[in-house]
Formats: sequence, C-alpha cells, structure tokens
Amino acid sequence: MDAVEFPLSGRVRAARRWLVVTSTGGAVLVAVAVASVVADAVGWMPVPRAVQAVLVLVALFVLPVVWVGVHAVWALCGRAELFAAAGDHPRRRPTDRQLVGHLRDEHPLTPLWWTVAVLGGLGTLCLGFALPFALADGALLAGALLGAGLVVSLAALGLAVPGIRRAERQGAADRKRRAELWSLPSAVERRLTTPLLGTGDGAHLGA
Repeated sequence: MDAVEFPLSGRVRAARRWLVVTSTGGAVLVAVAVASVVADAVGWMPVPRAVQAVLVLVALFVLPVVWVGVHAVWALCGRAELFAAAGDHPRRRPTDRQLVGHLRDEHPLTPLWWTVAVLGGLGTLCLGFALPFALADGALLAGALLGAGLVVSLAALGLAVPGIRRAERQGAADRKRRAELWSLPSAVERRLTTPLLGTGDGAHLGA
C-alpha cells in the first residue's frame, strides 16, 4: 500500500499554526520564569515575589494544559479528516508524518486528560498541605485562595479520571478502524505506539 499526502483542510493547518505559536510562546514564558528566579537569586535584578510566583505557576500548571490541549485539537481535526478521506484514496495510505501526527494508538484526548490528572493531583497535595498552615496563621485571604485552588484541583481530578477511560475506549475503536483501512509497515506501527507523553513504552506521565 503506497503512502500519499492526504489533503487536509485549512482548519487543520490553522490548528498546526496555533500549535507552533503555543510552543514558541511557551518556551519564551519558561525562559522568562527561569530568568526572573535566577536574576533575583543572584542579585542582578530585584523581581517582585508575586511576579515570580505568577510566572512559575503559569509555566508549571497552565502552560502544559494549554499546549497539550492545542495539540489535541490539531490531532483530532486531522484524524477526522484522514478517516473521511480514506474512501477517496483506494489502495493508498496517509504518509508517515500524517499518521504519527494524527493517528497514534492513543486518542488525542488521552494525554490531555493525563496532564489534567497529574496537575490536579499535584495541586491537591500542595494546596491541601498549605491550607491548614494558612488558616492557623489567620491569613484568611490566603486561606480563601488556597481553598479555591483546592476545589479546582479536586474538580479537575474528578473530570480527568472518567475522561481518561472514555479516551481509551475511543482510541481502541480508532485503532481498529485504522487497521481496517490501511495495512502499515511494522516500523510505522511501532512509531504509532509511542505516546505523546510518557516514556515511549505505552506508559503515560504519572501512570
């Protein structure tokens, strides 16, 4: 079965551009967060602690979810269009690049839900540990903020666990559909088993 570049719509190309922009912006944000911490620590430039905290929290908790979410949108759009276009290309299959980008064994929402689950768990542990100390010190505003963050973290965990299960079921159905449509070389099949997150053996970060 010969590989051919399946045509994808402008929506998929636009999602790819957003992924590139998000990746670039994320790298800049991480560099700024690290630079602010280092500059303040060595005395090069005083940086307000509030600014440092916001930069670090955004880089650690917001940026991963945004990047994986944008990647999921791009992969989902391309996956749907590749499946829909299969009938127009008999005895042809998508290129290796399109397969790896859009038709991995895992469903595109699986890494997103795992990211939310891991960050929600970390947030629950950290905020749950800090909240009693804030209340004991009489810091009501800090306690209220920590409590709100704890509620958000618990809600994220509550959404992520069933989300992972739904994504795994959909991923299994998509793998079956892909196998029915295209016969792939074993080398390509191995590349498709590599998850977006994790160690490359099918395990996800935090699994």
